[in-house]
This record gives sequence, structure tokens and C-alpha cells, in this order.
Amino acid sequence: MTDKLKIIDECCVDSDPANDPAIGQKGKLFIKTYGCQMNEYDSTKLAALLEHTHELTTDPQHADLILVNTCSVRDKPEQKLYSLLGRLRELKERKPQLMIGVGGCVAQQEGEQILKRNAGVDFVFGTHNLSLVPSLVSLRTRGAPPQVAVDYRDDWEDLPPGFGTPNRVSVFVSISRGCNKNCTYCIVPTTRGSEVSRGLEEILREIRLAVHRGAKEVTLLGQTVNSWGLDFTPRRRFSELIYAVAEVQGLERIRFTSPHPQEVRKDFIDCLASTAKLCRHLHMPLQSGSDRILQAMNRNYRMRRYYEIIDAVRQRVPEVAITTDLIVGFPGETPEDFNATLDAIERVQFDNSFSFMFSPRPGTAAAAMKDDVPSEEKLRRLQVLQDLQFEITTTKLGGWIGRSVEVLLEGPSADEAGLLAGRTTQNWMVNLMEAAPSGVKAGDLVSVQIKDRSRFTLRGSLQGTAKGEAVDFSAATA
Repeated sequence: MTDKLKIIDECCVDSDPANDPAIGQKGKLFIKTYGCQMNEYDSTKLAALLEHTHELTTDPQHADLILVNTCSVRDKPEQKLYSLLGRLRELKERKPQLMIGVGGCVAQQEGEQILKRNAGVDFVFGTHNLSLVPSLVSLRTRGAPPQVAVDYRDDWEDLPPGFGTPNRVSVFVSISRGCNKNCTYCIVPTTRGSEVSRGLEEILREIRLAVHRGAKEVTLLGQTVNSWGLDFTPRRRFSELIYAVAEVQGLERIRFTSPHPQEVRKDFIDCLASTAKLCRHLHMPLQSGSDRILQAMNRNYRMRRYYEIIDAVRQRVPEVAITTDLIVGFPGETPEDFNATLDAIERVQFDNSFSFMFSPRPGTAAAAMKDDVPSEEKLRRLQVLQDLQFEITTTKLGGWIGRSVEVLLEGPSADEAGLLAGRTTQNWMVNLMEAAPSGVKAGDLVSVQIKDRSRFTLRGSLQGTAKGEAVDFSAATA
């Protein structure tokens, strides 16, 4: 442990931030989150860690403390960070007492460079140092110079007291951190370290707590989520974890993201087919449809194996929706390689995909490769790919019209005020077309008849509860 971290830890031991006279009354906390679901999960932790001293605000203008949780998987989120810090510096000039902290993967990667580039930043904390943030705030409030805490820690940080938002229908739960795959384009092994699985009982404890506080659905998170348990002695299987989570009383649905094709075994597919609470949605990253590019990416599978997995899953779980991640313009990608990716999209018929242009990340093996696909060609390929995917997605959505589906209501619709929305087990968002009757609320499993679709969502009418009870629309409010 560095001297700086030792000072921070001692501060944490010797001082209760809730009673810190240097902090006084509760301030306002604004958190800006970039990147993946793991970052969203970490931001929820940060809010819980600071709840004794700060309450959340959605307006940075009102904040006394702003935390920026960063992502470095692609170039664009990193550019957004420095652009945001420039605007926040102007805000700090008008409001000198404002404190700004930067965390997440860019913070882990850049450390003190962030302080050098941005005089308005008060502290920097890495992906393994969330629990130190209250002490970093306290130290800075007491007049200490800007601090950097980016040391790796082998232990799992304890959950903050009161962690988890009450009455939140769907929650994230981290089951592992880091990654051992070393894909040549990916910075995660550098920013989050080697893969470490979280103990089964600790995972179950967090899920039971979330259910007690109102959750009906959990999404299990990991950089390679189905590698959970491989670092234990003796090894444990991801399917074993799923079966244990399915036993949690009151939990209705289980999701997970993202699995790696290399770790898919028969027990994984058996688990998908046999676990009623497991949602019929599989997000299986592909990245490229070319074996040559997959090899250059150090993705330890080839298209034949990927197709075998998809075919086996669809045979056992016919109603499954399959989504993926794709990269275009990887170094050395020829028109033939790109066409192989288009062929894969046609062959698999993904329900949806998340696609990006390659951007070299400092510290990765791909950053040393010749980035020989021109930017305009990357953009053209991305547009062609996304147009093809949009056609497939539109057809998939249209296929749901006229069908009755089970929907877990999550809360207000983003499309129309006063209406509810939720997701099918295949992860399609469904917006209700009429106001729900009294007593129907977020967290309910309901039956919805799909009447229409929009660009990426479905629309439908409430028929009853998932248990077959009819809905009395005379009780609905306009």
C-alpha cells in the first residue's frame, strides 16, 4: 500500500464522515456515469457510500460534489470525459466550493495525468478504490492537496450500509471483476485487473437484500460472466451459481451479461433451458465474423464454434432472443473480412447488436497494430452493418404483433407520460397504450397483447396479471 493510500485508510478508520464537522450538513451529489453496466453498478455503490453526507441531485448546477465515473473501452467516452471536465471547471470557477472526483477505468489508467490535465479535479480514484471516496472527500474538505488512489486491491470491497435503491424493480449485482481473456483491443485487464470471482454467499446476500427492498429482477455482471468460479479451488461452475440464485424467494427473473463463447459448455446450455426464472435473452459477443480477424483479436473461438453454440441454444430454447457486440475496421480488416461479419449477421439473425468502429486504446496490443482502415471506410462499413441489423430487428419486432407476452413492469414509459412500461423475458421494451388500473404498478408481472411496434420497442394493451387474472379497465385513470 502506498503512503498516500495509508493516509486515506487511516482517515477512514479515525473519522466518521457522518459526524465530520468539516463536512457539516448534507451536501448535494451529482454522478455522471459513462460506459458499461458495471460502471452503473459502481455508481450505485458510490451513492450509498456517501449517503450520510450527500443526497443525490439530477442537476450538476446544484451539486457540492460531482463524481464522474469513466469508461476507456472506446475512445469516445474518454473524449467525453475531458470535454465534461472542461465544462465543470467553468462551473467550479463560479462555485469555488464545488468538489470534483474522477473514477472508473480512465481514472485507473491515467491516474495523476488527470490532475495534471485538469486543475479543477480534486481527487482521482480507481476501480478498486470506491470505498476510499468518503475519505478522499473528507481529506480535501480539510485542506489536503488533490489525492490519487488507484492501487489494486485483491479483496472485495464490502457493500455500503443501505446499498441498493428501495423499490427498484431491476438491479445489477456484480459476481466477478477483471478479465483474463486479453483480447487485443480491450483495456479491461489493465483497468480492472485479473479475473476474481465473488463468493457465492456474498452474491446471494446482496440479491436477497435487493429483493427485500423491492427488486423482482437481477442482472448478474462480469466482464466474462460465465467464467465465474474458475478461479476457486476447487473450481465452481457458472450454472451452479444460476441454480442457487433461482432459489431466492421473491425473485422473478434472472439476467446476466456478458458471457464469453470460450466458456460455453453443455451445462451452460442445460441451465438456460431448465431454469424457469432465467430470461430468454442471451447477449453473446461476436466482435467479427471473420476467423482471421477473430485470431488477430485473440478471441479464442472461431465461427464454426460460435454457430454451434447459437444452434444448440436455439434448439433447446426456441423463444430465446440473441444479441451481440460487433467491431468494424479492426486493423487488417479487408472487405472480405467485413463481408464475413455481414454473413454472420444474416446467418444468426441477431435480434439486435451493439456495433462500433475500432479505436485503438493505449496499452492494448491492438494499439501497436497498423490502424490501416481509413476512418471514412470504417464509418461506411458501420452504416452498412447497422442498416442490415435494423432490417432484421424491424422484422423481429413485427413478429410479436398480435401475441400475448409476459411483461415485468419497470416504471413510467419514456414515450408517453402517465403510462407504464416494462420488458419481456426477451428484453424487448413494451410501452402500455392505456393507463393501468388502480393497483397495477411497477414490479408486477402482467400479460400484454402486442398491438404495434416503434423503432426499437413494442406497444400493447394490458390483458391481466401473469397469473391469468383479468384486468378491470373501469378502474383505470386517464
